Amino acid sequence: MIIQKILSSGYSLSEIESMEKSETDRVFKSTVKERESSYVLPDYKELSKELFKPGVTMQLLWEEYFDECRFSSKQAYQLTQFKKYFREYLEKKEFSDIINHKAGERLEVDWAGTRPRWQDPDTGEIVSGWLFVGVLPFSGYGYAQVFADMKQSSWVTGHVNMFDYFGGVSKVIVPDNLKTGITKNNKDEIVINKTYSDMAEHYSTVIIPTRVRRPKDKASVEGSVKQFTTGIIARMRNHQFFSMEEYNQQLLKVLEELNKKPFQKKDGSRYRLFQEIEKTCLIPLPDKPYVLCEWKKAKVATNSHISLAKCYYSVPYEHIGEEVDLKIYENELEIYLNQVKLSSFPLEKNKIGVYSTIPEHMPINSNAYGEWNSTRYLNWAKQKGPSVYQVVQAHFDGVKIEQQKYRTVHNILSLASNYDNLRLESACQYALKHFTCPNYKNLKAILVNKQDLIGKQEKPKETKQLKFLRGSEYYE
Repeated sequence: MIIQKILSSGYSLSEIESMEKSETDRVFKSTVKERESSYVLPDYKELSKELFKPGVTMQLLWEEYFDECRFSSKQAYQLTQFKKYFREYLEKKEFSDIINHKAGERLEVDWAGTRPRWQDPDTGEIVSGWLFVGVLPFSGYGYAQVFADMKQSSWVTGHVNMFDYFGGVSKVIVPDNLKTGITKNNKDEIVINKTYSDMAEHYSTVIIPTRVRRPKDKASVEGSVKQFTTGIIARMRNHQFFSMEEYNQQLLKVLEELNKKPFQKKDGSRYRLFQEIEKTCLIPLPDKPYVLCEWKKAKVATNSHISLAKCYYSVPYEHIGEEVDLKIYENELEIYLNQVKLSSFPLEKNKIGVYSTIPEHMPINSNAYGEWNSTRYLNWAKQKGPSVYQVVQAHFDGVKIEQQKYRTVHNILSLASNYDNLRLESACQYALKHFTCPNYKNLKAILVNKQDLIGKQEKPKETKQLKFLRGSEYYE
């Protein structure tokens, strides 16, 4: 290449050797410029948007660029030059600091260390809340909301509102190891709180908390949150608020200002970078937002019902004795076994002893599911007395599904173990004079207060008179 340039330049070798450096640079740089002018320069502005997307690398972009040039019979840069010019472009545009993050891949969340405050208008007391903050590290685009506490309901609600604000969900959520979200995190396993995990599943995302005793992990999350929090607190320092709602209203305005504030060292802003690149990389929102719920466990009793807040809900009789998961909404209950929904019911509130039963959950023959049934309970009651039998019969006559009364009847008959059959019979006899269908509490109160003994005198116990007989030896 150099020899060809010397021959075509019209200069002899001795003349070139005697030239100044600036002159030789002029001669040979022109060769480079002529050579490079025949190459197709990649559109690094568009390629940079693609590079930040998950799974996209410089190698892949070069391969696509090279194939495009080959099909159009144009000269393409080789991989080394392609990467060299690409990095120069990123550094020039100040994109080098976000090259380590992929758009829409990670979302860092935490409670801010600085607590927002407002004044109670009635008492004048200064009230402190808690600031929930979530930041997308790629664009720096963030969300924040104030809550009265750091309970699980506030934590989950903050996530749901944040996803709605972003219009999508990142592939991974990275929280710190707070108790409301992470139950266990060690080298052997990570256990996510059931409600938090259920929320993540609803939005098709994954929760990966920072590793314990890994300062860099924690610093990454706290750094993003702290930087965003500083911007919020600084913009709200001169405002006075008289309620949490008023604080959050102003906070939304500050969020928009902070997200749209131009970068100092590069073009654009958090909002622009989010809108142009990151938003399209987020997981779309589901049709309906996540509804806050609570999870509990319960065991299916012999009457094929589970107990919750002193009310009872049926489960298919095949699962008697098994432990099930209860998903408790504000107004609804869902019952699961191994993540399979068995049944659902409207939640009974401010009631006691109410049964919600699906007839199909009960076996055709009571004997089919266990040893207890109405016949056995009635036989047991008959052994204790006619009044006891009458009480038990009244309970079974009052329901269509006999299993609903097993627990009540069993408790009534068990009273005899603490007193005796005679007292239970006496109490039932007394109760039937005042109630059509006496329940356990009625009978328990009668026995405790000895109402069944009023007017009855206990027969004195007969005492045998002892006689002393002298032996035959006395009379000799």
